[in-house]
Amino acid sequence: MTKAAQSLVPDGPIRRGEAVRRVVAANGREIGLRLIVPKGIRHGLYVHFHGGAWVMGNARLDDGTTRPIARRCQTLVAAVDFHNAIDDRLDVTVHDCRTAVDWLVDHLPELQVKRIILGGESSGAHLAAEALLHLRQRGKAESVAGFISMCGGFDLTGSESLRQSTGRSLVIDGPSALRNLQRLTPSLSGRQARGPRFADLSSLPPALFIAGALDPIIDDSLSMSLHWQQKNGNADCVVFPAAPHGFNRFPTKLAAKANGLVRAWISRRLDQ
Repeated sequence: MTKAAQSLVPDGPIRRGEAVRRVVAANGREIGLRLIVPKGIRHGLYVHFHGGAWVMGNARLDDGTTRPIARRCQTLVAAVDFHNAIDDRLDVTVHDCRTAVDWLVDHLPELQVKRIILGGESSGAHLAAEALLHLRQRGKAESVAGFISMCGGFDLTGSESLRQSTGRSLVIDGPSALRNLQRLTPSLSGRQARGPRFADLSSLPPALFIAGALDPIIDDSLSMSLHWQQKNGNADCVVFPAAPHGFNRFPTKLAAKANGLVRAWISRRLDQ
């Protein structure tokens, strides 16, 4: 993708402390970015991919997560509004996420930042990983200071913990989640159809994986973090006991602790 094929469609001035929608237009597609601008100096850029099993959700619904990151980490946030694959076209979703990070990395000077962190929740963590692998393949990952996964899904073939789960699991119905994967993955090919867990994970930046012990896809976080650590020696995995999938969204002390851990990790990575 060339820079000539890209543009950022303006829709008004960006006010500090507020969220503003921007649109990346590239190769016939438009991908929305929800930009949250911190007050004061920007320490970096956090690129966020929302969850929703690849088929639902949007960037605005994650304001409860992204606004505190912008405010407390003094970080510009770009939450990506990618294609929700209700048409089973997960390949389009992945392409949108790649397009978004391509544009962001190419325009870091305009965004007044030098370093970025990629992250996401649940299916969004999968998309963040694919975006990071894409940047590495293009030789553009040197600006990436870290990767964050909250209850991420990285094995699109269905991890062992997912296959063993039942419809009685909290938040995620295991059999339904497995059928969703089987419906979406035919649009992908090669390694992508199996997921980031099966990619070459070498030469990647530090990573933080957070999971809940009761999450049906906990094996995704455990396996991904293990292989990341084996290849790079820079992965941490924190498992919260008695926590289900997406527990960081609940109004609990456990959620506050997990979200605080993410913000502290982001601040450390961008300050180094």
